[in-house]
Amino acid sequence: MNTVRNCMLGALTAALLIFVTPAALAAATPATIGYQGRLYDQNGNPVSGTMSVMFSLYASASGGTAVWTETQSVSFANGYFAVQLGSVTAFGTTAFDGTVRYLGVKVGTDAEMTPRAAVASVPYALAAPPDGRFGTNTSVATPNSAAGATCSLGDVILTAGTATGNNTLPADGRLLTISSNAALYSLLGSRYGGDGTTTFALPDLRSAAPNGLTYSVCISGVFP
Repeated sequence: MNTVRNCMLGALTAALLIFVTPAALAAATPATIGYQGRLYDQNGNPVSGTMSVMFSLYASASGGTAVWTETQSVSFANGYFAVQLGSVTAFGTTAFDGTVRYLGVKVGTDAEMTPRAAVASVPYALAAPPDGRFGTNTSVATPNSAAGATCSLGDVILTAGTATGNNTLPADGRLLTISSNAALYSLLGSRYGGDGTTTFALPDLRSAAPNGLTYSVCISGVFP
């Protein structure tokens, strides 16, 4: 029986480590990839409960053979879920080879959802210590490229000084209204704060930013 329609809003990021020496890269890079989103049934209602979900990586947006796959028992709360890909089946050497990868999701006995989601990359910098190469001067000039940069909704971006682009806001824990930021709320939910009814919060990453740099969140961009 078709219990779930092909409607899932999610955010997927492949983690890359920066601000560390090459020798520390292999040891410090996480072995899993975070994936979160929201699932609806065929009537457009958010799904709750636990379901078997198969995740697969492909080299193409449609067709082809999966280069990696795993099945997890996923808990849904009002449609929202969060998983760590690679926690059941480790990523092999062919899972990521530098080319674009696409994630396919199959819930229960339903067919795989379409379209597949392209895997995006963001810096994995939260666990990296400040690097002396950046110095201690916090009066860094505003990058000219920041204002015109294109980002994916929900991306965490590290910029010089206090500069943020037209499509971003500082990751300082501020509250936003759900009615004006529905797409972003579908990705973040209220896990960082807010009442989950009219407001939600951005993550507060001010204490995690290296010397003189600022974390910001893309609030208006390409939906992942």
